[in-house]
Amino acid sequence: MKRDPVPHARDGPPETEAWKIIFGAFAVSGSLVIGWTLFVLLTDSPSRAPRLGDQASQTTDSPAAPAKP
Repeated sequence: MKRDPVPHARDGPPETEAWKIIFGAFAVSGSLVIGWTLFVLLTDSPSRAPRLGDQASQTTDSPAAPAKP
């Protein structure tokens, strides 16, 4: 009796296939991170309230009352 060929023949050893899956997962996750970053940067509205650092620099620019001796 002759065996039928395996319907899902692999290119190499299982270790090679596992590395392909791992690197593919890293590529997909990296692409998602880049895509999300671009989405946030391009859709972020410029009318946000100033951040705390910006407020601190604005408050220190105003002259303070002179100290009384």
